[in-house]
Amino acid sequence: MAAADLNKLQQLLQNAEDNEMVLAQVRKNMEKLTSLISETNALLDPSFTPERKERKPRAAGTGTGGRRGRPRKEAAAE
Repeated sequence: MAAADLNKLQQLLQNAEDNEMVLAQVRKNMEKLTSLISETNALLDPSFTPERKERKPRAAGTGTGGRRGRPRKEAAAE
């Protein structure tokens, strides 16, 4: 009888440890979710104006004038 009680107690302790790990993950994920919701609310605010991202100018060409892709077939090769 004492062995069965001891086994139950060990099982309860193991379940409690597992539950603590799950609760820690839930808390961590809830913090992330809360921050994402606040960011979404900021985006949905009527006074929100997106910032223009400054674009870099295109790099100058190398001057080779080559085309991309596969070269055309020549009529003499046929």
